[in-house]
Amino acid sequence: MAAPSIPSLIGNSGSGRAYKNRFAEDPLASAAYTFGGESAGAVSLGKAFQAIRNASPDYEDIAASAARIRAADKMALFDAEASMLAAGLQAKGAIKAADYQAQGIRDQGKSQKTAGIISGLGSLAMGAIALSDEETKHTIDEIDDALDTLRKLRPVTFYYKEEYTKDPQLMHHGFIAQEYQKVMPDATYIDSFTGKLCIDTMDLISLLVRANQQLETRITRLEVKQALATV
Repeated sequence: MAAPSIPSLIGNSGSGRAYKNRFAEDPLASAAYTFGGESAGAVSLGKAFQAIRNASPDYEDIAASAARIRAADKMALFDAEASMLAAGLQAKGAIKAADYQAQGIRDQGKSQKTAGIISGLGSLAMGAIALSDEETKHTIDEIDDALDTLRKLRPVTFYYKEEYTKDPQLMHHGFIAQEYQKVMPDATYIDSFTGKLCIDTMDLISLLVRANQQLETRITRLEVKQALATV
């Protein structure tokens, strides 16, 4: 019986890998799979480690990527917190500005009410002065009894409410428009801005002048009568 060939004895079973030269280095790729361990002595240890290193993940790159992700997360968190803080400050500022604006509107309303009253009186006074020309009037009559009209008026002292003046502590002298209207209805009017009843004091000036004239006439008559009585 013939002896088996050398390759068969050392691991070439026919179904495995066949080698041309069993004692030459096998050109296997590092970390490749071999049958029966026949290439264990053929693959160098350095190449095996090099293959493992090449196939292994880059842990430094992974660590650096993880650090970048953590830093990005922190920056995103800081940005979110900063945005919330800025939004809160902006909201507080808007509320404060709204409060100031509302207060300004209230103060402006008070000033406008006062200005409306004063401007109404002022415009009537200026209108009376500007329209004193005889050509602007008709049905001109002399005042008969100014004293009787003045006696019906009730002069009073008063203080304006805070919403109608900047100086509510000041005392004023004047009339109540509703009472004044009963005596001199044509010398009162409704202010278009405040909707309040106001007085045209220009009519009062003419009454005072006429009343003074009438008093002087009466005093003169009494003086003449007294002088005649002593004769």
